[in-house]
Amino acid sequence: MSKHLSLREAVLSWLEYAGGLSPTPQSIVVLMLQPHWEDVVREVTAAAPREEHPDLYTRVDGDWAPNPLTLLEESGLSAAARLIAQGAPVPVSEVADSFVTFCTGPAPITEQWLLLNGTFPQGTRIPLGRHTLQTFAADELRQTVPMPALSGLEPWSRGLRPGKWCTGST
Repeated sequence: MSKHLSLREAVLSWLEYAGGLSPTPQSIVVLMLQPHWEDVVREVTAAAPREEHPDLYTRVDGDWAPNPLTLLEESGLSAAARLIAQGAPVPVSEVADSFVTFCTGPAPITEQWLLLNGTFPQGTRIPLGRHTLQTFAADELRQTVPMPALSGLEPWSRGLRPGKWCTGST
């Protein structure tokens, strides 16, 4: 994490502005106009180059740039900003750490799976080559979302149900 301290600090500085906003979806656009958002984008580019993380980038006017939709929505950063704007007790240090992990962790790889619908007891683990198909308890499932620090604060996090099938590498 110390290797990407400047990215973490840029996110923390950007999140400071969230407390003064109204908790509307449009407020994220206002946050993107703050000077600190440019710092976040610059630090993402430095910490996670496109060659290593093509999932974070999109083409803009013929050039590659970090994708705001990915950085804000898929990472969970916009959800954290909205919760801060609502006055929720968001652990901003954990949010910043989760964002750094989201940007600098292993890039996702494409795999094809055929999953059958089935009901299995909680705690089931089936090895499939280098992967494991398993059921998760609610607290384990919450750890698979990009922002585990928001667990319980976001409406979608309360909808996680134990016993649903998920895959994970072993």
